[in-house]
Amino acid sequence: MKKIIILVVIILILAGLYKYISYQPIAQVTDDNADLIIYWGEGCPHCEKVKEYISTNKLDQKIKISLKEVYHNQQNLQSLEDTVKKCPEVDIQQGIGVPLAFDTKNQKCLSGDQPIIDWFVAR
Repeated sequence: MKKIIILVVIILILAGLYKYISYQPIAQVTDDNADLIIYWGEGCPHCEKVKEYISTNKLDQKIKISLKEVYHNQQNLQSLEDTVKKCPEVDIQQGIGVPLAFDTKNQKCLSGDQPIIDWFVAR
């Protein structure tokens, strides 16, 4: 009986760790061959929602996605500012927020977690 209890405990621990063991980070691609460029910020809950959606649905295996963190990377922040200039649909009067994605094929920006997720759903 004691061996069965130990075995059950080990199975439960392994099952709980499976999520972390099987985690695969989102693959990185360059902007030149990306279908979608996503600008995000470390600690941004809306950004994490988008990244989790990508990871959960393994979209990085189907769509070329370039991720660019902008809070701690000045070069990525400059890229975000340059990209937004191409997007009249984004109102920058109150500043530029993240997450923000750029659809390279249609030359269109998507601002906010739900519009980005909707873009993926439409694919």
